[in-house]
Amino acid sequence: MSSTAQPLPDAPAELRAIIAQLTEQLAEAERERGAQEQRIAQLLETIELLKRKRFGRSTDQVPDSQLRLFDETELEALIGALEAELPAPAAPDTAKDKETPTKRKPVRRPLPSHLPRVERLLDLDAEEKAAMGDDWSFIGYDTSEQLAILPRQTYVIVYKRAKYVARTQDVPGAEIGVKIAPRPEQIIPKSIAHASLLAGIVTAKFVDALPLYRQEQIFEREGIDLTRQTMSGLLIQLNAPLAPIAAALKAQLRQGTVVHVDETPVQVLREPGRDNTQTSYMWVFCGGPPGQPVRWFAYADSRAASVPKGVLLETPAQAGGTDPPPGFYLQSDGYSAYGVVANAPEVIGHAGCWTHVRRKFVDAASGRNSGAAQQMLAYIGQLYAVEKRLREATPAERHTARLQQSRPILDAIKTWLDATVTRTPPKGLLGKAVHYALGQWPILTTFLEDGRLEIDNNTAENAIRPFVIGRNYAHLRIMRSRLEPVSVSR
Repeated sequence: MSSTAQPLPDAPAELRAIIAQLTEQLAEAERERGAQEQRIAQLLETIELLKRKRFGRSTDQVPDSQLRLFDETELEALIGALEAELPAPAAPDTAKDKETPTKRKPVRRPLPSHLPRVERLLDLDAEEKAAMGDDWSFIGYDTSEQLAILPRQTYVIVYKRAKYVARTQDVPGAEIGVKIAPRPEQIIPKSIAHASLLAGIVTAKFVDALPLYRQEQIFEREGIDLTRQTMSGLLIQLNAPLAPIAAALKAQLRQGTVVHVDETPVQVLREPGRDNTQTSYMWVFCGGPPGQPVRWFAYADSRAASVPKGVLLETPAQAGGTDPPPGFYLQSDGYSAYGVVANAPEVIGHAGCWTHVRRKFVDAASGRNSGAAQQMLAYIGQLYAVEKRLREATPAERHTARLQQSRPILDAIKTWLDATVTRTPPKGLLGKAVHYALGQWPILTTFLEDGRLEIDNNTAENAIRPFVIGRNYAHLRIMRSRLEPVSVSR
């Protein structure tokens, strides 16, 4: 029986070559295993994040259980850094420490003074007062208040227009027949809807996020036949008479120092030339001079930079021949279209949003690098603590205090990000959060330049929230012709 086994090499060079080849194969296998482990870790992080978004709380709050996942060394270092910034503790008062802390008694806030008061006098019954005789003297009332409400009162205004007719045909003007008092001015002529009803429908839908079909149900409970189709028609007819008011509001938008911008997707049904599955966008712009805030909504079928440019960068001819408005700061999230707008000469500077940065580290806190993410969240918490203390300060005071208090925190954050990015996988939750923060860093520090800037873009996000809530109830069928059209160059 012949053997097919290959003879073993005996030359040193051949042995070294085989050893090198096996070493390379082992290294390649190790690299593949490392890549697989990294991919598995990324998938586990993604699964945890999706589970938390699906079943957890919707707020940007880190689960308490994640606090136990801190890396001990990082936690001790962070605690030491934070304690170093605190003032020296006062000498303990042993006598005071022995006292049992008392619970603070809740204080009821007084009811608003502008509400009408209806007094109800409560007295003893006649039999008890008779038994008291003259031995008791009345000294006043013990007063308390309770908040009450009347159901919504819907009423009908009956207009009676006086009519006159000439007694004889010889009276001047008798040929016109009947002379009648003119109709009252109405925002929608010959409509059954009074201005108060229109204001109520608009406020309920666009401010309180109450869809028309729910308003229809409310009217139905009150015995009023006012369908959603009728209300839709009324909203459509308001477009023309409210146009001058809209133009005046838009003229005020650029008169302030800061304009906040945000956008949200929306699906519009039955839009000419577009499928129902195509996504459109609602844009919101918050600006205006101090004390006169303006919120301007613009609908567009695109998310391109031409939409905010068309609203904010009007030429004097577009603005009616008036002088161009002053320059302004643009504050937004990290969407690239806003960077295009920020390059315009009218824009003084571009400010970013620390809320978006924080959200990404909140997501990372549910992953495998929770300790590092928590450390970054603690730094961001310090920034917001400064902002909370300066909430009632003037812009000049905020500017000075930010340079003294917020700049050192930002320097520490930048140092931490530069050190963390080198040892964190870029595709993990923490890596994505770190790369996002570094990519946005130039605009994340702009709020130090002017005390009128905010640390985040919550002004615009809060303005568009009622629309987002209402959007979740039903698709929009009348959007295209009810809001300001925006021409978009494709």
